Amino acid sequence: MRLSYLPSEFQKALPILEKIKAAGFEAYFVGGSVRDALLNRPIHDVDIASSSYPEETKQIFERTVDIGIEHGTVLVLENGGEYEVTTFRTEDVYVDYRRPSSVSFVRSLEEDLKRRDFTVNAFALNENAEIIDKFNKENSDIEIEMNTVPDAGTVLTSRISSGDIPVIFSDFPTQTQFKQKVANGYVQDLSDQDFLKNVNESALEMTKQEDGGYYALPYSRNYIGVYYNKKTFEDNGLEIPTTWEEFTAVCDKLKEAGITPVGMHGKDPARVGHLFQAATVAWAPDGVETIGKVVSGEAKIEGDEEFKNVFEKMNTLLSYANEDALALSDTTCYENFVNGEYAMTITGSYARGTIQSINPNLEIGVFPLPNDTYDDTKCLSGIDAAICVSAQASDKEKDAAYRFLSYLADPENAQIFCDNDGAPSCITGVTSNDDGIKPMVDMINAGKTHDWMASTIDNNVTTDLYNVVQGFWANKDVDAVMKDMDASIEISSAQ
Repeated sequence: MRLSYLPSEFQKALPILEKIKAAGFEAYFVGGSVRDALLNRPIHDVDIASSSYPEETKQIFERTVDIGIEHGTVLVLENGGEYEVTTFRTEDVYVDYRRPSSVSFVRSLEEDLKRRDFTVNAFALNENAEIIDKFNKENSDIEIEMNTVPDAGTVLTSRISSGDIPVIFSDFPTQTQFKQKVANGYVQDLSDQDFLKNVNESALEMTKQEDGGYYALPYSRNYIGVYYNKKTFEDNGLEIPTTWEEFTAVCDKLKEAGITPVGMHGKDPARVGHLFQAATVAWAPDGVETIGKVVSGEAKIEGDEEFKNVFEKMNTLLSYANEDALALSDTTCYENFVNGEYAMTITGSYARGTIQSINPNLEIGVFPLPNDTYDDTKCLSGIDAAICVSAQASDKEKDAAYRFLSYLADPENAQIFCDNDGAPSCITGVTSNDDGIKPMVDMINAGKTHDWMASTIDNNVTTDLYNVVQGFWANKDVDAVMKDMDASIEISSAQ
């Protein structure tokens, strides 16, 4: 498998690989960053695996930190970045499902890959952008070229319009733009593929298209929730709140203890928008449908009691947040949360890996943003990872693609993905090994969810609403933001 474009995060880290190789050792990019590149997700930390032993790694670089040297990991400080370099190793049994009882350093990448999983850690990417993974080894007759590029959605649209559709691609099968791809005949119908039988019914039904067919392998679910520091909750005698009243009581108790209850980040309108979507789903049961009616000219946001409730609650939420919320980036907010400055932060499942990478030992949990009662609460959740096949691929290419998707849909491989990715799986029989996300999983499994707005509303409309809500964070004027939403929708829906 090969990436035709090496992401900038990897390019910046190339000098690290080059130094290690110049010293006579092997070195590869591995782990979640490679997985994220394959799935066209934002790349965060770039990790490196090497045949150099820890003391040898430390001799190569001037500035290093022993962050897990007993397990072969050295933090290299170079070129303004921080890179974890871990020695190739084999492992004994895992005594607590997270850490091996013992490790043995080895010089062989192949031996190291045996302990890693397919979707996260069995990917090894070198500076020539080659991907070495166990699927490729088990299927030597298949060669898959993978493209990972900035703004993957735009690039995919461009490739489709030029007739150059990738054989396999990731997409969001519940969104309106995907439905248009299906209607135009760009995506292969997978309805008769046996591997779809491994997908749980609720997830599969979310992807059903207008013709009743299934055109993607849904692999994992995403969500927006309230992340919390378990130790902070325990130290202050707090329980997970399941109603809005309980939530505000938790926030009040934290304020009395001198702790900022909620860390919020509003610098990026998209992140503001994600919270807005979660708040709409939680506090306005028919809110997404109301926006749809406004788009079609059948309703108004101004005067709508549900949205008035949304923004009044959001004002309350902001009163419990950090004072610099509007200017704060998501990464800084996560760092502050990890460092104990906030007891909670509201974000998506996509941030879990980033938060844990800052402090892997931090015990965190996540629960749904609560409404007035638990029975009335829904959480924002959609299909996250979903893999599709081009309808324009040759029969030989399709057969190879089906083998790849069948491999992904195997419960054993899907369990490994779930264990490492942390997101709820769409594959039947796969369970999360993280008790911290149980409140979210329980709500998702109970069907108390609503999909993202993009499943029914044009992206231009939702993107413009993000900017409107960001303005609300500044002026906190409930009546004004409802009027501004109507005006924004009128303009964006006419484009």
